[in-house]
Amino acid sequence: MGNTNNKFTRFDRVLMKCTTGDLLEIKYPDSTFNHWAVYIGTGYVIHVRHPWIKKEHLSAVAGNKLVRINNDKHRVMNYPPLDPEEIVATAEDQIGLDWYNVQFYGCEMFAIRCRYGVKVNLADYYNKFEIDSEIGSKVTSIVNPIVMYGHQQHEYF
Repeated sequence: MGNTNNKFTRFDRVLMKCTTGDLLEIKYPDSTFNHWAVYIGTGYVIHVRHPWIKKEHLSAVAGNKLVRINNDKHRVMNYPPLDPEEIVATAEDQIGLDWYNVQFYGCEMFAIRCRYGVKVNLADYYNKFEIDSEIGSKVTSIVNPIVMYGHQQHEYF
């Protein structure tokens, strides 16, 4: 699969390097979150476009935003990627389904599920500290509106 140490660049340059099954990250400069899609070949991606899973050409998804191949970010999960054909089949089987959930099932989780065949909660992998349950529930109630706002900005494009 494509090079995983890429910088953000124009979508047409990314198309020259990516291979079937790559995860593409689309940069949203005014948002906390970037958009994620699964590359399925011939310039097409499958991704979550609120609220459904759609197949579209990368040019329509990215527009003038910068894109990169990013197969590295999720390596902390220690799951091997599926075969490219299986990644594409998993993504294609979900086209048209209502996927979006502000907090747990955004575009990045969809891409992870397609590439690795697992449904994950990213917070489990990226929390850098532990909070006891009493404090944790208070922090969650404070943080969730921020996360929801970021995802809403991110998913409504």
